[in-house]
Amino acid sequence: MNSRLKKLLWRAVMVAVIGVIVYFLAWQIIKNWRQVVDYDWDINVFYLILAMVSVVVTFFIFSSVWKVIILSLHKNVSFRKSFKIAYLANLGRYIPGKIWQMFGMIYLAKKEGITEEEAMTSFGLSQVFAIPSAFLAGLIFIGVYPKVLAQYANVPFLTTGVIVAAAVVFIVSLLVVVFPRLLEGALNRMFALAKRPPIHLRLNKSLAAAIYGGYFLAWSLYGFSFWLFVKGITVQATPLLPMAGIFIIAYQIGYLFLFAPGGVGPREAVMTMMLAPFFGAGVPAAIAIAARLWLIAAEAISAVVALRIK
Repeated sequence: MNSRLKKLLWRAVMVAVIGVIVYFLAWQIIKNWRQVVDYDWDINVFYLILAMVSVVVTFFIFSSVWKVIILSLHKNVSFRKSFKIAYLANLGRYIPGKIWQMFGMIYLAKKEGITEEEAMTSFGLSQVFAIPSAFLAGLIFIGVYPKVLAQYANVPFLTTGVIVAAAVVFIVSLLVVVFPRLLEGALNRMFALAKRPPIHLRLNKSLAAAIYGGYFLAWSLYGFSFWLFVKGITVQATPLLPMAGIFIIAYQIGYLFLFAPGGVGPREAVMTMMLAPFFGAGVPAAIAIAARLWLIAAEAISAVVALRIK
């Protein structure tokens, strides 16, 4: 099978899977259209503005943590430039494959005197710290409100799967914080295989804990922003922690679907299922789609800010 045919098959699979998920979301809304229309929607501009501001602050925290990672590589960039590089590179996730994030970071970081190896290392470290911290935050927040998963109690191996996932996340989190030097060895082995020069990290336990804690804080604020958004479009009282946890877990699952640009489809599907205990049928899918549009607006604002940084 030649590479061209493989690429066509991969794209066909990608389109088919996303199409099925989009159909599921549309079917949820159409089938429960009466509940969606009759739901007591209420637009609260104050909460929506707060949600938007909170998201932009979250993006700044993410970029500030990336700045700390760059410091561990013996380089330094200003907070303004770190926001521009980290945020604009992150937009590459909307291209299937996720690798474009790294290419974007390499291109933008090079202008600040950061080598390709250092940029790739910073991208790799950001994933190693950001993904486990996100899942840990999400699982903790959802764990305090078991109702989120209670309706799926009869799904085979669900409880076991959640426990195993929590254990894996905890162990990985512990490893990256307690044994950060292992990361340098692993990265240099990969660079050696690629015949690239080694990198030297100034990453001790304290700095690793700061990076992990920074990402944990950023994800928590991201989840808080979603809670504000939900309050901005509904009048129903919703608890903060499970709303934050649902958003974080849905976001990460969508991100890990490499074929889904920006997690489109998988994120909304997971969010729809996890919001069901709070909003019933139909409404969760509408909220998930509205949340996507809200984040696109926030990202557009942040992109304008980032592009204006010289």
